[in-house]
Amino acid sequence: MLRGILLKVAATFAFAAMSATIKTVSTRFPVGEIVLFRSLFAMAALVVWLARRGEFPHALSTRRKLGHVGRSIAGSGGMFFGFIALSLLPLADATAFTFVSPLLIVPMAALGLGENVRPYRWAAVGVGFVGVLIMLSDDLGRSAAAQGYASGAAVALGGALCTAVAMIQTRRLSRSEATGAIVFYFTTVTTVISATLLTLAALWPGGVPGAEFFAGQRFVAPNGFEMALLVSIGLLGGAGQILMTASYRYAEASIIAAFDYVSMIWAATLGYAVFAETPSAAVLSGAAVVAAAGLYALWRERVARDVAKDDDAVVAGASAEVQ
Repeated sequence: MLRGILLKVAATFAFAAMSATIKTVSTRFPVGEIVLFRSLFAMAALVVWLARRGEFPHALSTRRKLGHVGRSIAGSGGMFFGFIALSLLPLADATAFTFVSPLLIVPMAALGLGENVRPYRWAAVGVGFVGVLIMLSDDLGRSAAAQGYASGAAVALGGALCTAVAMIQTRRLSRSEATGAIVFYFTTVTTVISATLLTLAALWPGGVPGAEFFAGQRFVAPNGFEMALLVSIGLLGGAGQILMTASYRYAEASIIAAFDYVSMIWAATLGYAVFAETPSAAVLSGAAVVAAAGLYALWRERVARDVAKDDDAVVAGASAEVQ
């Protein structure tokens, strides 16, 4: 179990380092270019990992192509929105808003998957959204900074929504699809979308609707140091995905998921060390409320599952006595 926890903590650090690097380059490069490098080099890391495990290319076989497309489009939306949010918000703030995704999954699972959602999970969702309001309260109360922060928060919440949709679709796919296939096709789709965006930006004529937007999305040639940063974004993302996937092999999912919130520690530390950012008390308090709600839901889910196992054991024992 300890090995699984350590792998998960390492994964959260890789993703936090990736986010910090994205924030560093976001003022110089368009989001489409950043996503392209993130996808291409993450795919390279994934292929090497699958090959070393002897799972390439047969692990990529699929019977649900449209399911992968839907999951990948939602995940791509989460990635684009998330990267934009990093350019608009402090690193810790952008990370804190990602904690909303697990809360959004609860109503989506009830509506889309027909899952039986217990009252305590609905309560956790309500408490979690109170935490979101707390995070928003401080900066939205300042008129000078409110507009910019509100835009960043809206983009971050949009990313959380897309990520939640992607997670729901991943649950569906995981019933029949290998993890390597799910990650590979997601990375492929994000590569295609980002490359298409950059191509359109290069070809889009001036003086027509959309010209201003596409002008800001044109490819920017990086120098050597910038290229290293862009490549590291993809490698860190790929490494984080591999570490996270591996962590679930050594510990229960409910235990591993609880360590998602370690990312806030990394984000606050890197935000202060790299960007001299200090999270406000409102952001820290709100993130703590959201994390507590999520951890409570995980704990209650595990307790309920353990009780169900005990009940099954009692029934099995009673049946054996009758026989």
